[in-house]
Amino acid sequence: MRGYLSIISGFLLPVLQLLIIQRCITTLCGPGNRKPVGMIGWILYYAFLVTTGFGIVFSPQFLLVGNILMVFMISTVTRKKSLKKSCISTLLICTVWMLVEVIVLLVLESVGTDECVIDDAGSFISKMCMLLFSVLIDHYAKEKQYTEIPLRYFIITLLVPASSIYMMHHIFLMAAFHAQYSFFSVVAGILLLLVNYVIFTVYDRMGQAAELQSQNRLYEQQLDLCSHQAEEREGYYLELRRMRHDMKNHLSGILGMVNAGQTKEAGDYIQKMLDDGIRTGAGEISHTGNIVVDSLVNHKYALALKDGIRFEARVFIPSVLPFQSGHLTIIFGNLLENALEACQKLPQEQRYIILEATYIKEMLQICIKNSSPEESKKDSSGRYLTTKEDNGWHGIGLASVEQALADYDGELFTKYENGEFWASAVLYGNSIGEK
Repeated sequence: MRGYLSIISGFLLPVLQLLIIQRCITTLCGPGNRKPVGMIGWILYYAFLVTTGFGIVFSPQFLLVGNILMVFMISTVTRKKSLKKSCISTLLICTVWMLVEVIVLLVLESVGTDECVIDDAGSFISKMCMLLFSVLIDHYAKEKQYTEIPLRYFIITLLVPASSIYMMHHIFLMAAFHAQYSFFSVVAGILLLLVNYVIFTVYDRMGQAAELQSQNRLYEQQLDLCSHQAEEREGYYLELRRMRHDMKNHLSGILGMVNAGQTKEAGDYIQKMLDDGIRTGAGEISHTGNIVVDSLVNHKYALALKDGIRFEARVFIPSVLPFQSGHLTIIFGNLLENALEACQKLPQEQRYIILEATYIKEMLQICIKNSSPEESKKDSSGRYLTTKEDNGWHGIGLASVEQALADYDGELFTKYENGEFWASAVLYGNSIGEK
C-alpha cells in the first residue's frame, strides 16, 4: 500500500507544487500568458520535480540550482517583466520555500514524529504553508507596482536573499543529520526569514521612492508645458487682435476708394491683399480651431523651420475634444519634441517630420513619422531612452505620454525601420471626459 501511495504522491505532489508556484509568480509578477513556450516550461518543470521525487540520487547543489533555474525560466517566459523583477521574484519564492521546509522539518522532529512519516507529512505541510504565504502576499501586495531602482541598489538587494538560499541549504543538511543543531537551525531560520522580509520591504520602499521622484519630474514637465501653452495662447490672441486692427484699416481704405469712385484701385488693392495673404496664417500649419493643439503644433513647426526640418502636418480634429488640455499638451509636446531631437542629429537634407492626427468615432489617433539616425536604446522594461545629456529629465518623455494615455485606456506604439522612427498614440474619448 505504501508503495502505491508513494507513486501517487510522486505524481500529484509536483502538480500541487506547480500550482502554488504559479500562484506565487502571479502574485509577484501579475497574470501570465498561455503561449506554447510557457506550457513547455511548465511541463519541463513538472518532469524535473517528478524525476527528483522518485528516489533518483541527485546532489543537493543540483536540486537547489535546478529549482532556481526552473522558477526563473517560468517567470521569464510567461510574464512580460524585466529580468530584475524576475530575479527578485525567483529568489523570494525559493528562499521562502526553503525556509518553510526547514522549519517544518525541525518542528516535526521536535514533536517526535516518526522518521518514515516526516518526508511525506513535511512535504504536504510545507506546500500548504507556501500556499498560505501566497495568499497573504496577494492580500497585502495586490495592485502594487514596483519602479526600477538603480543597478547598485538592486545588486545589494540581491545579496541577502541569495546568501539566505546558500545558508539555508547547508542548514537544511546540518539539521537533517545533526539533531544537536536543531535549536540553532530554528533561530537561524526565523532570523533569515525576518531579514529577507525587511530586505524586500526596503526594496518596495525604494521602488515607491523612485516612483515618487519620477512623478515629481513629470509634474515639473507638465507645469513647464502648460506654462508654454499659456504663452502660446496669449501670443495667439495678440496676433488675432493685430489682424483685426489691420483688417479694420484695410477695410477703411477700401471703403474710401469705393466712395471716391476709384473702383479699379480698390480692386487692385483687394487683389494685392489676397496675393500677400493679408499676413494671416503666416508661419502656421495647424488651423483646427483647437487652441491647445494648434498652438503646440505651430510652435513646433516654427522650431522645425529654424532647424531646416521639413514639417508636414495633416491635423483633422474638431475644435473641442473630450480630453484634458494638459494631457493633449503632454502627448503632442513630448512626441514632437522627440521627433525634433532626432532630426537635429541628421544632415539638413535628411530632416523631416510628418504629423497626422484624426478624430473618428470618439477615437483620437496621433501618428508621427520622422527621420532618425539610429534606433534609440531601451531600458529593461522596453522603453526608449533619450540620447540627450540631461537624461534624468528627458528620459521620462515617453513615460509621460504613456501615463497620459492611461487615463483614456489609450496605447502608444513605436517602431524604428530603415532610418525612420514611427510613433502612434490612440486615445478613446468615451473613457473619460474633460475635467
